[in-house]
Amino acid sequence: MSESTELAELQGQIVGALACQRDSYLESLDAVVVSCVKKEAPPLQNGTKKKAKASNEVQKDTWLIEFSDSVLFPEGGGQPSDYGTLQLLSDTNSEAIPIKSVERLGLRCVCHSPQPLKVGERVRQNLDVKRRWDNMQQHTGQHLLSAVMNSYDGLNTLGWGMGSEGDMNYVDIARKPSEAEMEAIQARCNELISESLPIAVDTPSDAKQDRLPGDYDKGRGVIRVISIGGIDRNTCCGTHLRQTSHISLILLGSTQTVHGKNCRLSFTAGRRAIDLSASSVGAMRSMARLWSCGQGAEEVAAAASRTNDALADLKKREKKLLAEIATYEVDRIKSEVRKEKAIWVYRADTGLEFFTGIIAQVKESVKEEGAVLLMASGEEKRAVPL
Repeated sequence: MSESTELAELQGQIVGALACQRDSYLESLDAVVVSCVKKEAPPLQNGTKKKAKASNEVQKDTWLIEFSDSVLFPEGGGQPSDYGTLQLLSDTNSEAIPIKSVERLGLRCVCHSPQPLKVGERVRQNLDVKRRWDNMQQHTGQHLLSAVMNSYDGLNTLGWGMGSEGDMNYVDIARKPSEAEMEAIQARCNELISESLPIAVDTPSDAKQDRLPGDYDKGRGVIRVISIGGIDRNTCCGTHLRQTSHISLILLGSTQTVHGKNCRLSFTAGRRAIDLSASSVGAMRSMARLWSCGQGAEEVAAAASRTNDALADLKKREKKLLAEIATYEVDRIKSEVRKEKAIWVYRADTGLEFFTGIIAQVKESVKEEGAVLLMASGEEKRAVPL
């Protein structure tokens, strides 16, 4: 068989059976370039090209490269694409090509590359392991969290989103869980993590197909089912951990109402959760020093409550004192308006509410005497509102 015939017969592994999906702990892979095409420029708008964000911005060319297989996961299932590099095996001293975007096009896995490669070129794909591990901790953590919440009425997962590196993720649910439910859910998740339940992937022929992307060829594709011990079983294309202990930790955050009635619950897992815990403890120590109290959560909360109460009391006192000052200013204006045509009221530390209260009480007197009342606030030698 000639070399040209061999190149013509090169085919890429389909999404669903990629090396990264068969072994999510694989860190590198030697592969062959199957196709390489230049990415089309953005479409014209109103007969002109899209304007760059800055005048000196240069639009860089991108090539869409498909390989015989891929250790780099294409974005899908709520999981971002992997990052990595490509190293030419024909020239191992050449600079590695950075890959920051991997895309699924139907059944094809395509890397966005800043430079083209020849069909038939052999490369070594190297994975950004730290990013993949973080993505897997968040994604598998979401599967476990959703499995635990499914045992509660009205807390089945409607959708989810993974935050960017270091940020919180979220799951959308039908109602807001109580504080007691959130504590119980978090505790149960971490119990299951400590039990190191096995996480398996299989491709049964009778797997449900109702949640597949519209452009995925169900007839030729591979439908993957992710199982966590005996507690969860769901179709998913993403890369996952091998056991729950690798999630390390799950922490639940705040809730907010979305879409009028649903609830969005934030959560984080793995290294992100550990980092959040560490930063929270650090913040607790700082607040404890500030308030001269113990570093325990209850002690810091009590100190914060006392500070809040003291602030509320100070605001009441301030309001009372300002009312007394306003009464004094009203009496002064009514007295001076009989002999002065221009009257000043200046306060460095008051706002509009203070002045409007005075105006309401003196405007008739000022009008009758034909005087002018000027009022100002703010620091001296600076522009102030009149």
